Amino acid sequence: MSRPRAVVIGAGITGLTAAWEITRSRPDVDLVVLESRSRVGGNIVTEEQRGFLLDGGPDSFLRTKPQAVELCKELGLDGELITTLPRAHNVYMAYRGQLERMPAGMALAVPSRFGPLIRTRLIGPLGKLRVLGDLWVRRPDELADESIGNFIARRFGSEVAHKLASPLLGGIYAGDVSQLSILSTFPQLAELERKHGSLIIGLLKAQAAMRGRPTSTPRAIVDWLGRASSPAPSPFQSLRRGMGSLIDALAERMPPVRVDCAVRAVSRVGEDFRVTLDDGTTLLASAVVFAAPAHVGAQVLFDGALGDELGQIPYLSTATVFFGFREQDIERSLDGVGFIVPRGEARVLAGTWVSSKWAGRAPDGHVLLRAFLGGSRGDVDVPQETDEHLSDVALGELRRLMGRLGEPLFTRVFRYHDSNPQPVVGHAARLARLDERISQIPGLALCGAAFDGVGIPDCVRQGRAAASRVLARI
Repeated sequence: MSRPRAVVIGAGITGLTAAWEITRSRPDVDLVVLESRSRVGGNIVTEEQRGFLLDGGPDSFLRTKPQAVELCKELGLDGELITTLPRAHNVYMAYRGQLERMPAGMALAVPSRFGPLIRTRLIGPLGKLRVLGDLWVRRPDELADESIGNFIARRFGSEVAHKLASPLLGGIYAGDVSQLSILSTFPQLAELERKHGSLIIGLLKAQAAMRGRPTSTPRAIVDWLGRASSPAPSPFQSLRRGMGSLIDALAERMPPVRVDCAVRAVSRVGEDFRVTLDDGTTLLASAVVFAAPAHVGAQVLFDGALGDELGQIPYLSTATVFFGFREQDIERSLDGVGFIVPRGEARVLAGTWVSSKWAGRAPDGHVLLRAFLGGSRGDVDVPQETDEHLSDVALGELRRLMGRLGEPLFTRVFRYHDSNPQPVVGHAARLARLDERISQIPGLALCGAAFDGVGIPDCVRQGRAAASRVLARI
């Protein structure tokens, strides 16, 4: 090779971020980005339909994790950043066939206000009393991995774990909280327990410290019991023209991605790598960033130890279904971001009132709604069902929970087959084994939602770290 070559496998947000970092740090490197699908972006896709703007996958990112905002600024998109609309502070939950407002002040299933918790119908009297146990339940002697469900039940009781934590925390992964790892999904909760014992006290102390007012444990309890209920600022940001504009900005700043270009195998040639494509052509590279799904890596990577570990990361399939409606036909007030669904309450996982959440998503006088299906529930077999069936299920459940909607102006189904990695209990230990093995293979990096976080900021962080690793080899 006359120039050092780096190959990035996978052109989702993680792979594109890695490619961007390589491009701007080492313009002398011959960069090749490969994507098996016909488009770039992975789970991020934005479309326009009859004046509506649809984010088929993630529609936002956490601004409390700075990596995504920093990337947007690097790409000149800081002027496009938007926050949720003022009316988008309510979240509802499906409860006995209706939508009940979630108690205000829930932070990752931890109640930061006492009054709204006492008034909610979602938790019974004994369940509310059990929440108080968090103030006195002892922390474990040693920090050990456990499921989200077990962790929350241990702190707040099984009713909160089932009715609140399952749809709130498990819903982010479309997964089962009885299997998902607390250390690999919400390590900040485990850290609060380790440091403070009580999650409630730890959360209130952290919030007070952010306001520059450190507080004692007794003062934190008093504040929790007497704190007034007021809407908290949204932690989410999006882009004016949808999340796809982030993908477009990245793709414009690097060599053209080779789409419809699946990888058959990655092998070693001395200290370099040979990447064999499905059509039989090969690429010789000094470095490889693997940013495709873990189950793909299990099939194509040359190292058996890596393949065994990657093949054990489970994935689930989901779908999102969009509907456009006339605002005058909607029966209920859409005074929030939407609703979540505990297991057994409906055949959808959640619903988003998109045009109430973000500006510019629907024409004046119209409403854009989105429903989520699939995941661990088993209510709908996403890979096997037709688009028509998925949209019929989604529309039926939206009408049952929300009332009259009128006839949809259009329907659009997005499918994500085996695209939702599940960081189950033991995932952190698996990552440690993968890191140990990767450390023995200079020039190879693994990154993406299957590894260290599924959110866009997490993927951006991983993409940058992977680029730094392989650039050190080059």
